[in-house]
Amino acid sequence: MDARSFDKVLVIANPTSGGCTAHRWLGRVAAAFAEAGCRTETAVTERAGHARELAASHGSDNALLVAFGGDGTANEVLNGADFSRSALAVIPAGAGNVLAKELGMSRWPPKAVRQLLCGRVVRFDVGVCNGRRFACVFGAGVDAWVVRMVHERRRGGSTQWHYIPHLVCGLLSPVPWNLSVEVDGVPFAKDLDQVAVGNTHSYGGPIEMTPAASPRDGLFDVMGARRQGPAEMIRLAACGLLRAVHRTDLVCYGRGRRVCVSSSRSGVPCELDGDDAGVLPAEIVMQAAAARVLVPSGFRAAPRAIPDRA
Repeated sequence: MDARSFDKVLVIANPTSGGCTAHRWLGRVAAAFAEAGCRTETAVTERAGHARELAASHGSDNALLVAFGGDGTANEVLNGADFSRSALAVIPAGAGNVLAKELGMSRWPPKAVRQLLCGRVVRFDVGVCNGRRFACVFGAGVDAWVVRMVHERRRGGSTQWHYIPHLVCGLLSPVPWNLSVEVDGVPFAKDLDQVAVGNTHSYGGPIEMTPAASPRDGLFDVMGARRQGPAEMIRLAACGLLRAVHRTDLVCYGRGRRVCVSSSRSGVPCELDGDDAGVLPAEIVMQAAAARVLVPSGFRAAPRAIPDRA
């Protein structure tokens, strides 16, 4: 079942994503779907939350909802979609494009359209945090603070370079986040400065904080880390780049279906798929195989074993 199998293709574009990539390419993307025989409509977002409204109001039986933007746009469409009637697809046009990276989508829009025209529909696990869906990752502590700083201070679109100064400040800050994590009703770790609950192995840029995660195994991968000295932070960053965080003794790493994250501090931020998601506490629950997602034909998401570090 590829894009041509749907009765309607609705392309929801964020015109400011990735230096206005979606704005420049929207006409050609829509034309490519139409030329392939798809009944195609387009909609352009005007404000935060608009993509969710468009997905909810324009969806129909056997509709394909294409999020053309960054991870924030994809997350909004995910939350607006009725997966008993519609399926989700993404064409990346943002700064991080974590979901698109996980799926193997090309960053060149014409090629991405071709991938969807030759793709297939799979069932994709979905996380729900305090009532809001997410496809890729929940974060609390340092990364969520960085996300909040970037979103509060940006003007227009953002790139990965906007995150670096805030990330350095967050890592060097002496103030502890005091995060505690419970997995499936059992205490997992406490006194953490960073928590990532991953449905996917992709996290952001070249970094993977939950490198063994799979969106088709019905489980979250949970990573917790404490802010340590410069040598340990450099080592942890290297492990993230090498997809080996789960193999190092610098973190706590496990799996589960229900994760609760809290802090003894008030106002501790959290994020979902790279967007500000308010403050802790957070209850994160797994909805296995809840979403229908159109993926490239070569997409594979085999579960990966967690090494025994004992």
